[in-house]
Amino acid sequence: MQVTHSIVYNCGLKEMCSMTDLDILLVFISGAAHDIDHPGTNNVYETKTRSKLSLLYNDAAVLENHHTASFFFLLENIQHECNVF
Repeated sequence: MQVTHSIVYNCGLKEMCSMTDLDILLVFISGAAHDIDHPGTNNVYETKTRSKLSLLYNDAAVLENHHTASFFFLLENIQHECNVF
């Protein structure tokens, strides 16, 4: 999120791309989803150690699949408990 904020505001992406408030919101949401529930390892480590995530996602884009699934699970729960959107 910090890097995303820096790119949007400090590097001039907002002005360069004429971003609206909605565009910025979506960029921040995407930035948060990109590494949600990251275990601090990489795909190679997950695969070589035969981790639960690696087995769950059949060694294919392990962390990317995990981030995506975690984000959609969070969105589903938010809509039932506390719809922030």
